[in-house]
Amino acid sequence: MIAATLIALAIGLTFIAGCAIYYGRRITSRRIPIQWGTDGQPTWFVSRFIGLWCSFGVTAALSAFLLVLALHEPQKLTALIVATVSVIGTNMWAQVYHLKRVIRWQAEAPAN
Repeated sequence: MIAATLIALAIGLTFIAGCAIYYGRRITSRRIPIQWGTDGQPTWFVSRFIGLWCSFGVTAALSAFLLVLALHEPQKLTALIVATVSVIGTNMWAQVYHLKRVIRWQAEAPAN
């Protein structure tokens, strides 16, 4: 079970890194939005590097934490593996959505 989860983690992190590289080439702004308000406008910005790689770091950290918990709480192994795979999948989707949204924002406001 743990081996399959580690494979899923490797695939997820590879996917997230690939998105950061692929979409990052299209993003030219030095600072990019990391969050949008209900009106569709950015509410705060971060450096391009953090915006591109934050999802990778969060996925790696949360997955490592959940996997350590799974090793220390073997009776909860299945639930922790489901949580880990859910974190990986959610962050994969969030990375693509966020970077596509940044590219759309950049196209609409080229002065940024």
